[in-house]
Amino acid sequence: MELYLIRHGEIAGDPHQEYHAPPRDLEGCLSETGVRQAAALGDAMVEVRFDRVFASPLGRAIQTAQPLTRQPGTSIEVLPWLIEWRPATVLGECDETEYETILAEASRRRPEACWKTPAGEGTLEMTHRVVTGFLATMASLGVHAGHGGYLLDTPDDERRIAMVAHGGSLGVLTAFLLGVPIRPHAPVAFEQTGMAVFTFRQRVDVWYPTLRLTPPYPTERLNEPDLTTTPEAAKQSNGHV
Repeated sequence: MELYLIRHGEIAGDPHQEYHAPPRDLEGCLSETGVRQAAALGDAMVEVRFDRVFASPLGRAIQTAQPLTRQPGTSIEVLPWLIEWRPATVLGECDETEYETILAEASRRRPEACWKTPAGEGTLEMTHRVVTGFLATMASLGVHAGHGGYLLDTPDDERRIAMVAHGGSLGVLTAFLLGVPIRPHAPVAFEQTGMAVFTFRQRVDVWYPTLRLTPPYPTERLNEPDLTTTPEAAKQSNGHV
């Protein structure tokens, strides 16, 4: 099994607009740059067939996920626990005027004093939401946490799962999968449409998530001869042939 964690493209419009039953072709949640980013993501992943595509209910994640569902029979499934960090205004704990003052005060605190601030959702609250949601979703897919890794109902599971969300929620999830201790500051940073790929590797009867780091260039190019380094090519460039 492979798990693709993907951040959304550049945002436009209401950052808190949620879609729990998204339309097939959602528009207006990404800027022009964000639309191009999502299209480039789809082109880069055109050879990858996703068995399931999950997204946060926020529009920017759903619109970014749309190019990943080109294969027949693939649609976006919304997972509420993938939503981004919740500010106090969304939680109904203050109004916009109060929030600016609260946010300014919170920004002056060092990270170790920011486990929970009046600005919104606390570190432990968000971690609990994301981790328990992830484990429940994986269990519904036949992948169960156990023995320090995961137990698969189908040992030869070759499914590819995409989760499109946000820097905050994906940062929490990536840190959890890597076994990084919980911290009140993000140890992982996703750029817009940035992607982390985890492969579940088997050791005896337990599968462990392993972060796959790839070269920043198409590896298939390495199989093509580089004519510029051959003696014949050198002679041509010098005008000898």
